[in-house]
Amino acid sequence: MSNLKTKLTSRKFWMAAAAFLAGVGGSIAGVATDNTALTTTGLVCTMLSSAIYAAAEAYVDGKSAASEQTYTTKQITATSTDRETVQAAFAPEKEG
Repeated sequence: MSNLKTKLTSRKFWMAAAAFLAGVGGSIAGVATDNTALTTTGLVCTMLSSAIYAAAEAYVDGKSAASEQTYTTKQITATSTDRETVQAAFAPEKEG
């Protein structure tokens, strides 16, 4: 439900909806005036608005999935000036 609410409040969604409705309106006007060029342009704009919205959402979802990766870090406190001790603290952990 939260995902639907986010999509309905998205500016991308409303711009795509407005472009879709404008394309449909252009197509209807083209049919009403028997203007084939206007009808075709309206249909193309309708399809493009949907395709661009889908591509934008896919891009955002891809970036979101990439940012959800978790990284394990370790906290190191070194007070030693002994080089071997410091290097051992910074060495990657061995999986066993």
